[in-house]
Formats: sequence, C-alpha cells, structure tokens
Amino acid sequence: MKNPKIEIKRIQNFLMDTIRNTGTDGYVLGISGGLDSSVLFKIIDGLPIKFIAVKMPIHSIREDEFDADTLVKDAKADILRIDLTKIYDDMLALMPDSGNNLANSNLKPRLRMSTLYHIAQTNNLLVIGATNKSEYLTGYFTKYGDSGVDVMPLREYLKFEIYEMARVLSVPDSILNKPPSAGLFKGQTDEEEMGIRYKDLDAYLCGQNVDEKTKNIAENMLLKTNHKRNIPIFYKREEE
Repeated sequence: MKNPKIEIKRIQNFLMDTIRNTGTDGYVLGISGGLDSSVLFKIIDGLPIKFIAVKMPIHSIREDEFDADTLVKDAKADILRIDLTKIYDDMLALMPDSGNNLANSNLKPRLRMSTLYHIAQTNNLLVIGATNKSEYLTGYFTKYGDSGVDVMPLREYLKFEIYEMARVLSVPDSILNKPPSAGLFKGQTDEEEMGIRYKDLDAYLCGQNVDEKTKNIAENMLLKTNHKRNIPIFYKREEE
C-alpha cells in the first residue's frame, strides 16, 4: 500500500456513496476488540451518517471487551452492548448433538450476525463487515457469521495493509500489538489455527516466493474453502 491515508479516504467515499445509492442512513458494526473491526470502526466513526457499534459478548475474553471499550472511548458512534451468552447457552441446550466444538464456536458469529441485522432493519442501516482479503481468500471466516454482511469495504486489503491503516488511524496499542484472534475461545489465535503466519500468507497472496510448506498450506486453504465464496448452483437444461 503506497499511502494508507489515501486508501482510508477512498474507503470513506465508497461508504458514503453506498449509503446514498441504497437509501439507507448508515451502518451497524460488530466490534470485538480485534484489529480488523477496530480499523473499520475508526474509518466510519465521524462520518456524517448514523453509526451504531455493537459489543456482543458470548463467554468472551474480558481483555477483548476491555480493548473494545478503549477503542470507543470519546467516539461519536452510538455504542450498544448486547450480551448473547444466555441465548447461546440455551440454543446449545436445544441441539441434539452439541459436542462439535467448531460448530459450537461458529454459532457465536452467527448469533451476532442475526443481532446486527435486527438492529440494521429497525434503524434503516446496512450491516458492515471487517473481513480482510487474507481471511476471505483462505476462507478464514464463518459462513453466514462474520461474512453475513451487506458491505465488505476491507475485503481487498491484505492483513499487513490493515496494520498499516491501523497505525495511521491510531488504533490503541493494546489492539495493535496482540496476536490476531477471533476470540472464540481462550488461547485461540488465527495463526496457530491456520498453521501459517499472516506475514507468510500475505507474501504468497502477493505472488512472492515462499517455501513449499507455506505454499501447500495456503493452496489447501483456498481449495477447501471455495464453497464459502462460491455457492454451487444447479442450472437446469433448456428443454429441447
């Protein structure tokens, strides 16, 4: 990225154009205390639109919520806190088989997605998501969870570019310096779960030379998660 300030301004212009083109009043964003949502929060906050940021803890790590509190201090956005822990627990209790830890973890962003859409519909807003290009291309997101949004303004920016924007936007150091994590469970980190460092992943996605192990991991992730980006559609044959 040559100039993060220019890219931030381009994103802001895109967001304003999208509001005008859709006849909506602004955006609702889920904030977690993580880097990507913090960068997007900073980009949107202060724009002359309606903006609601929502903290939605579900057995969440207290430090992450503290980071989110630090982020929104003195912000212009409307800040909501909706604790979804009991809803999550009650829903798992209804499931015939709740022993799949990954499925249980993915239920969290899906509940948050539903919450954001309810807020959006009652306030004439669009749901905005913070998925970046590194995560999108490798499928490192929850289908119909954090990817269940109306607008993805960061989708064409790699993780290292998100860091560059974060520094320009003065994202708090506590967020900038902690290991990237979805915060789905204690001790979870993106890089450990993916088996690859963002630095190496971004190098591969930029077309740089990487070692064979990095290349294999990245290509396998792209292949296995293609269904997340391209939903298979059956096209009926025209009657002869």
